[in-house]
Amino acid sequence: MVRVKLCGLMSEEDMRAAEAAGADALGFVTEYPVAVPWNLRRDRAARLVRNAPPFITTVAVVGGAVSEMVDIALTVRPRVLQLHGDETLDMVRTVCDSLEGTGIMVIKALRIDVDTGEARFTARDPVEAARVLAGSGITALVVDSKTSSRPAGTGVALDWDLAGVIRDAIDIPLILAGGLTAANVPAATATVRPYAVDVISGVERESGVKDPDKMCAFVRAAKGWKETNTS
Repeated sequence: MVRVKLCGLMSEEDMRAAEAAGADALGFVTEYPVAVPWNLRRDRAARLVRNAPPFITTVAVVGGAVSEMVDIALTVRPRVLQLHGDETLDMVRTVCDSLEGTGIMVIKALRIDVDTGEARFTARDPVEAARVLAGSGITALVVDSKTSSRPAGTGVALDWDLAGVIRDAIDIPLILAGGLTAANVPAATATVRPYAVDVISGVERESGVKDPDKMCAFVRAAKGWKETNTS
């Protein structure tokens, strides 16, 4: 069964709603260097991570300088640090090396421009970029869409066939993001067969405001849960 990360959580209320929805992972965007609606200060993110429910993975989503990303990881202490910027291969390796032995896993987002189909990485071909990153020390690869107006949380879907090719080209888990909603996630998971899916804007009533009903609907759709009649 596919795992689900609900991202861009900003409050205890968001976190409890995500838990009630059945999320496997909770994402906290922490001092991201580009203006996005979900940004938290590291002290706030750390408090939320400390209060997260047991048996649910916590993820801090970051970008920027290596020293800042590592400092955020060591302050927030998530289970997973998600690099979601234009990190070079050397930067990714340095973060992985810096966090070795801390118990914090590192995953990397490979952002693909929806207009050009090119990867935001030294290697512009998405499949080649994925292969390079898979050998960098990360434990999973996120594939996400990138537009000219927003670095993440675009609400625009990726080419799922391409995502499936990337999944087959790497030997680490693939996490699918980009424009996912309760309506399209069953088709996305059937096409790509990812390890997990990652959603942020697709479970909101407005930008930056989570909708508990949409969270529940998304998790149910992603996992293929069916309503049961107990009457």
